[in-house]
Amino acid sequence: MARLLKGVLATTLLAALVPFAGAAQSATVHCPSVAPAPLHFNKPVFIDKNRAGGEPVSQVAQDGSIIVSAHAGTTHIYKDPNAAPGAGDFAVGYSNETLNWRSTDDGKTWKYVGTAGQSQGPHSATSTGFSDPDLTMDAGGKIYNTEIDLANDSVFASPDDGQSWPTANPEAGSGDRPWLTGAGKDEVYLYINSPKQLLKSTDGGLTFVPVNVPPGNIGTDGKMIVDPLNKKNGLIGPKDGGGAAISSDGGKTWKVYPAPLGKSTQFFGAVAVDSAGWIYSVAAGGYQGTDDKTPDGQVTFNYFNRQTNQWLSTPVSVPTPKGDALWPWVIAGSDGRVAIVWLQTLGGNENKFYVYAAETTNAHGSYVSCSDGKKHFVKPQFTVSNASGGAIHTGKICLDGTACNARTDFDGGDRRLGDFLTINFDHQGNIFIASGDTMLTNPLGGPKPVGNPIFIKQSSGDHLLTKPIPDKKTPCVYPLPTC
Repeated sequence: MARLLKGVLATTLLAALVPFAGAAQSATVHCPSVAPAPLHFNKPVFIDKNRAGGEPVSQVAQDGSIIVSAHAGTTHIYKDPNAAPGAGDFAVGYSNETLNWRSTDDGKTWKYVGTAGQSQGPHSATSTGFSDPDLTMDAGGKIYNTEIDLANDSVFASPDDGQSWPTANPEAGSGDRPWLTGAGKDEVYLYINSPKQLLKSTDGGLTFVPVNVPPGNIGTDGKMIVDPLNKKNGLIGPKDGGGAAISSDGGKTWKVYPAPLGKSTQFFGAVAVDSAGWIYSVAAGGYQGTDDKTPDGQVTFNYFNRQTNQWLSTPVSVPTPKGDALWPWVIAGSDGRVAIVWLQTLGGNENKFYVYAAETTNAHGSYVSCSDGKKHFVKPQFTVSNASGGAIHTGKICLDGTACNARTDFDGGDRRLGDFLTINFDHQGNIFIASGDTMLTNPLGGPKPVGNPIFIKQSSGDHLLTKPIPDKKTPCVYPLPTC
């Protein structure tokens, strides 16, 4: 009930502000609200209560099933001795590979995907890497994932909607934090953040070759998206600090457009592109680390006009409760429909973290007919929801990356959630969120050494798609029960 009331109050507040959103409006002009319907979520579902789940990513397969992959926990270990009785979450079945699950019932239940599609074992015979997964799908429906061992970047693939992962390149590249982008049939890009590299495969991920980019001229700093206005050669990626980089020639050359945004506490830039080609960038900040006690959080949003090549000069503030914010992720669907997720504390308790989400259906603004008989421009309007309901983490969150492991104070070095959480939508346009969660306890009642993965799905509100995506029949590689 508290979550419902918060959503209603947020929407009511936004509706009250709409008459002041257009630059040309006066106090006597009234315009109808363009805020989305109140956004609500089902209770979080644990994808797995006995395996690690930091930094989860997702992909919706051609058949509508949902694939989630997470960090195996190796560099996310919580060193408090009281967590040791929960070591099974990390050690049992460990294969030095990232962890993968599949759901065929809209996230209600999940199956771990191991050897040849079974529920145990490594996912691929020739792939290694305990961390940094990233899922994508090419135009032919093949799904790709990546993983690293701090040196080698492996890429493995599934031709059967995530039921199994039979092929892999054990060393497609080398470096830290890889991201994948599926393009045409059997085409996939591999961007590596450090040192900056851009590679491409045209044979379904079996081999990769560098994209011919002059040294230092890779424009993006993170996960790229195929440009819907140039599907053959267009790429769009985020820029650290806010903004986007656009390539029209398959990543060989780039144009960079920094975006005005507010406070930022995030490791990776957050960018999205809707079906009409509008580009969106977000920032969330305020949380400064383990000693932060000031609730001065902020979430900001901006959109890029492809006709003028400009962002809004002043970003849009997303309504948030008093507290701190961090780790935004953004996804876009049909024209003007965008959703954001971030972690939020509530004022007065800096050590409880909740998953918050916001949605807009006029993400690049809209003109509405108002009481003076004229149409006025209204900036993006949001509805905001406490998506997790309860806290998904209590204590502190370390923001030092892998250096958190060197800290001698256990709470201050807590990195069980990794460095981000993600948001996506299914074939009906329902928003869903994948996050880590540290609230389960070990057999003796203490904390667990790793977080566990959770799935949070929209239960009501506007969808991110105006028209559903039709499911396609699942192909089969092995004689699995679903085939």
